[in-house]
Amino acid sequence: MAGILPTDPISKLTSLAVASIAPSGTLQAAAEAMTSEELGLLVVTTGKDDGSVSVLSERDIVAAVAEGLDLSTERVVDHCRSEVVAVEETVSINDAARTMAEAQIRHLAVARDGYVVGIVSIRDIIVVLAD
Repeated sequence: MAGILPTDPISKLTSLAVASIAPSGTLQAAAEAMTSEELGLLVVTTGKDDGSVSVLSERDIVAAVAEGLDLSTERVVDHCRSEVVAVEETVSINDAARTMAEAQIRHLAVARDGYVVGIVSIRDIIVVLAD
């Protein structure tokens, strides 16, 4: 990404469109959404206005497949994670990459005043760091 430096804020890589799914959705619907949008993570909406969210990653779906579960009947709420790793949008791209490495994650929530406003992937960050 031309013109973006590792010391720039992570908000420069963050899209303001966050793909989401309802907790009552099926893992099949989540997998289809991830495939059509070329995403590896969906935010699971809680309906609360307190900034709390959960996430469902491609790894969560693969784990369900490995267990032999029926994706058409398994609900997102039973497979999503409520421990969401996030950084504020003002954090540098370098520091965001460090957070991801320490947490061993491939997707990072980006927050503004405690509310998730975007997601960045390791792929987004690698493009900047490799430039």
